[in-house]
Amino acid sequence: MDFPFLILIRLKFQIQYKNDVNQYLVYKSYSLLCHFTNANQKQKSEITIFMLNNFGEFLRRIDQFGASYKPSYAYGEVQYKTSLGGLLSIVLYGLSLAYLVYEMVLWRSGRILPKITSLSTEIETYQLSFDKVASFCLRRHKSIQDQIDPFDPDHVVLLPMLYEIIDDEIQQPNPLLSTKKSEKHETILIELKDIVLSNNEHESLDHPNKEYMLILQQCVQDLLPSGWNCANEDTIKKFFNQKQNQLNIQTFVNQFNTSTRQLDLVEQDYYASIDNKTTYFSQITICTSNISIDTGFLLESIEMMEFPSSTQQYIQQMDLDYFTHTFSEDVYVVFEFELGTLQQTVFVEYPKISEVLANIGSIISFFLFFSHVAYLINEKNLELRVVRTLIEMYYPQMKQVTFIKNLFGKVIEIRYQNSRVALSFLDTYKKLLKIASDKLCLTNTLYEISRLQFIVRSLSDKEVLRNCHEIGIRLKFIQLEQDVEKKNAIKIENMNNNQELRQEIIDNSSIDDQNRNILKIMPQSMVDVPHQVVQFQQLNQSQSLFLGKNLQIPESIDDELKLTDEDFYVLMQQQPKMKGLNIVELYETVTPKAHPQNNQNNSSN
Repeated sequence: MDFPFLILIRLKFQIQYKNDVNQYLVYKSYSLLCHFTNANQKQKSEITIFMLNNFGEFLRRIDQFGASYKPSYAYGEVQYKTSLGGLLSIVLYGLSLAYLVYEMVLWRSGRILPKITSLSTEIETYQLSFDKVASFCLRRHKSIQDQIDPFDPDHVVLLPMLYEIIDDEIQQPNPLLSTKKSEKHETILIELKDIVLSNNEHESLDHPNKEYMLILQQCVQDLLPSGWNCANEDTIKKFFNQKQNQLNIQTFVNQFNTSTRQLDLVEQDYYASIDNKTTYFSQITICTSNISIDTGFLLESIEMMEFPSSTQQYIQQMDLDYFTHTFSEDVYVVFEFELGTLQQTVFVEYPKISEVLANIGSIISFFLFFSHVAYLINEKNLELRVVRTLIEMYYPQMKQVTFIKNLFGKVIEIRYQNSRVALSFLDTYKKLLKIASDKLCLTNTLYEISRLQFIVRSLSDKEVLRNCHEIGIRLKFIQLEQDVEKKNAIKIENMNNNQELRQEIIDNSSIDDQNRNILKIMPQSMVDVPHQVVQFQQLNQSQSLFLGKNLQIPESIDDELKLTDEDFYVLMQQQPKMKGLNIVELYETVTPKAHPQNNQNNSSN
């Protein structure tokens, strides 16, 4: 159906445009396409503007930082402040700042104790490396002359042998020799370090149970390196005959320092007696700790540490033959080192900045609690000042009345212009205070405004009240650029016609004064024309700008009846300050002034 229709249209266009149909169709298609494109872009722009407006309105509604207007109670003063309040502010805020600095210093130096939670857990498979486990040396006694050191390389009495025990099987020993001397006892110091202990309750092949056994046995020359010699029989007898043959044994563990946040090395000392008839056996179980340290500034930041934290010792005095069958030599001291199955899990959480600020805020809130006292004092003084100001508005002589009080706030003297007034005036003043306080009540203020509205209504018609919303003061300093040339031309024309206007204004001023006096004095019932028209005309003539109505202001109207900048502040209390702004004389009035002519006319009369 559409194909024959298109052919007919094409034939029609061909007849009309003389075989130029294709060019015309292309032109029309391009025009339609541009039209639809512009319409689409316009619609999209309108939708975008609509969405932006809605989004802006949504943001405005969810704004949680709205500001409220606070009117000032006096000229330029929004808050009532006193010297007592300033002193308390310095003291309280000074204490708050000092406490803030004090807490921040403690926090940054790590002297605020962290929260520590500890619990014991059993670990079945565990392995830990040790840099330094234990050390021992002969305890030096000053009372014994020529005390024999059993670890002296020239005459070794006791040979330290270290055995590794893997899954309860003793491995080949290694002699533990040293030439280092103890700083405290000045004897040879034997150290056990750089070992790995493991605990495996399941006896897994991947993690075998590993322990160490350190024994002090009879010296064997074949086990000593070259340059080392075993002691002879006389030296051995002298050694065991010495009084108080004791070993000073030191075990080393770590302890976490909460101030430096580092591991400190802690030494544990105890003594073991050496006897040639028995064997001193000590089983030393090393307990470990797994500590999690949270040192985050605001969020969590965990650091893990594992270290030996304590030792448990089980001491026995056994027969000399007990270990002879195992080591084929006389053994006098045996130390067995193993890893404990119980581990201490510790959680250390350092106070974050939020906790420190919360603590500081609670103390500062306690300090600022006393500021409520100053607030109550200022609030009472402000109330008395406003009430006194209100009384002075109605009774100006009160500005010269002074009340003298003692330290307890009791009035002891009243003066008026440096003259004493009877104290009975105080009762009258209290009544005035009560009345002024009631006048400041919001409901009373609204009531008085409603009464004034009724009074104005009784003096004017409703039409005047309805049109009062369009009355305002003319902005005399606003001039459009296109009106500058017109104003210059009008100014030249006014200068030429100045003499004619002056005489006309002088002649009409007396008539206007009489009419205005009649309108001011004449009661409503005596006006011949409708009262609404008279009052509206009077209101219209006495303004400088009637918004929404382009009414011409008669040039003969007196300046006292026109609204000027002075009407903006004429009823304000701070008159000297307002006049100091020099608003009135900044710009010329729109209509010519009639006072010079009036004065001239009066002088001529």
